[in-house]
Amino acid sequence: MLPKDLLEVRKYKGKMFPRFAGEREYPLAEQIIGIFKAGKGKKYGSIMAALKKVENARNYRKVRGFVRVIENFCIEKVCPFDVSHLDPVKVRLYLFERGYVTSKKDRQQVIELAARYFRVSPMDVEKVMFADMDEELVVAEVREISPDELIRLYNLSLLQTAIFNCLRLTFWTSSNHKEIFRRIKWLGLMYELYEEEGKDEEGKILISVTGAASILKMTRKYGTSIAKLIPSILKADEWWIRAEILDENTNRIYLLELDYRQGHLFPEYDERIEFDSSLEEEFERKVRAITGAEVIREPDVIKAGRYAFIPDFLVRRGEKEVYVEIVGFWTEEYLKKKMEKIRQVNVPLIVIAREEYGKEYCSKKRGIKADEDVIFFSTKIPYNEVIRRINLYLRADISEMSFDMEEKEVIHLKELAEEYGVSVNEVAEKLPKDYVLAGAFAIKKEILDEIAQKLEEIKPEKLADAASVLERYGVGYEVLPVLGYRIKWVGLSEEDAIVVKELDKSSRIE
Repeated sequence: MLPKDLLEVRKYKGKMFPRFAGEREYPLAEQIIGIFKAGKGKKYGSIMAALKKVENARNYRKVRGFVRVIENFCIEKVCPFDVSHLDPVKVRLYLFERGYVTSKKDRQQVIELAARYFRVSPMDVEKVMFADMDEELVVAEVREISPDELIRLYNLSLLQTAIFNCLRLTFWTSSNHKEIFRRIKWLGLMYELYEEEGKDEEGKILISVTGAASILKMTRKYGTSIAKLIPSILKADEWWIRAEILDENTNRIYLLELDYRQGHLFPEYDERIEFDSSLEEEFERKVRAITGAEVIREPDVIKAGRYAFIPDFLVRRGEKEVYVEIVGFWTEEYLKKKMEKIRQVNVPLIVIAREEYGKEYCSKKRGIKADEDVIFFSTKIPYNEVIRRINLYLRADISEMSFDMEEKEVIHLKELAEEYGVSVNEVAEKLPKDYVLAGAFAIKKEILDEIAQKLEEIKPEKLADAASVLERYGVGYEVLPVLGYRIKWVGLSEEDAIVVKELDKSSRIE
């Protein structure tokens, strides 16, 4: 992007037209590239002096815009001196703290004072004191760029700058949807998908992104995120963009519209995005491990009337599903509108919102009802609450559980609880009358009697003796106390453990 003071646009009848560079700027672009190439190995200050001679009242924005693009894409500047042992900032601070100097003699005295303090020579102090300043850096490399490439990159930067502070950005593309939607999510932008009106057949899906001028704080960070989305839109085969831009000086709103027919103005460039996926990866790993459910990233688009949305995750267990979306930037109005659309299709959705991206609204977040499933967090996602909400949605109909129980002679309580997404206690409460609780198992009385009889026949003395009977019925050692046996641990090994009969069978059953 370009600095705001280099934005060059024309405003006419409520519309805004960026003054893109074209063929007539080709000689200017060629001249600027030549100045940079000739300046390789020289101080940057000398290059800037040469560029100043090219500027005039009519072209200075274009000149400085081209220079900014070359700075961003083509050159590397280095300090001409080794400053690893001497920090220029600390040297300047020391010198300025000594006060004003009014003569060459006073200046030399202060330099020598600094040399003794930093244990270097006066010449080193002279070299280093301004070595980190931009004009003192040396241009070490100038990467190859053609005038045509420079002009196209400038046009992209100009468009990004014009859109930076928009109220709303609406666009449509014929292709590249997956990359665009992924970037919208990665950049944390507030967006809305809706179907174009006024058509008998199914209309185009438009994407509307809330602009930086529509939120109260963090507008620079948000505006930069919108600018980073533009290259992905321009990569589509066909595209259309409309931006509503607020003129801060006149408080008027201007429309900026472009489509793929102006695509020749822009480069085939992919804006680099620094994206940290650790939060999403952590969410996927933890939810799968704790709930045992299937976690699907980037599921399909969900339609809600004319509108649509794209959740981050689908969590599924059996036939039960719940969608989860981790929201980046947000406002109270944005979250409310999202929940209202979701209700239209009755889709279970949990929204997790970062407080840091909506700080000015956090004091008002109580206006969002608790049953709307919005969970706020500052530094870490509150997984206990998230898992609790997920499990509520993934609960199976426990009225069907009785049938599954009646088909089994031995029920593993924990496995059945996980299958239905309920607690072990809820499973235990649903046990039919002819089952007996035995540790982690529920066993039919007739089977429990059968196990007791088999144990009575072999009269086990060691735990290993009883294990052969228990394994045959698919139960564990915790069944033994219910049958009137006590395990006496002699050592750490199961082979040494002793089984002691304490109660008779009648005591156990009654």
